[in-house]
Amino acid sequence: MPRLENRSQLMDYLGAKQRNTVWSWCAVNEEEKKVYFSVWVDTHKKRDGVNSSYVIQEPHWGIDEETRSASAARRDHDEKLALVFDKGYEAYGYFIEAKDRHAQPRQIESTHTGFIFSFRLEKLPDGTVLGYPGKRIEIR
Repeated sequence: MPRLENRSQLMDYLGAKQRNTVWSWCAVNEEEKKVYFSVWVDTHKKRDGVNSSYVIQEPHWGIDEETRSASAARRDHDEKLALVFDKGYEAYGYFIEAKDRHAQPRQIESTHTGFIFSFRLEKLPDGTVLGYPGKRIEIR
């Protein structure tokens, strides 16, 4: 198999559908009940001093500051998170690099397509969703 070059190719390989190939932050494989989330590499840290986690969603991501309305990408992401939290779907993550870590909104510089991770998700009281990596799965 040739090397996968982008997120769309990775999602096709995993049998996952994105609502929109430009603005979706995630994809779902309905048949296997798996959700694949974009994970910013630079959000990794040990928040409790012990367990490493990544930010899967911040409360303000995709929310207009003035109108408080959610973008289509945010609504899609919320729906996919609900599949994991409420419907028993498995969570996975693929890693993305930001062009500029400080930009709002961020833009993707590159997507790591050689592997994914299984994730255990946790929703914090402030609405932040953290992902704790489990098994690394190589994409061949």
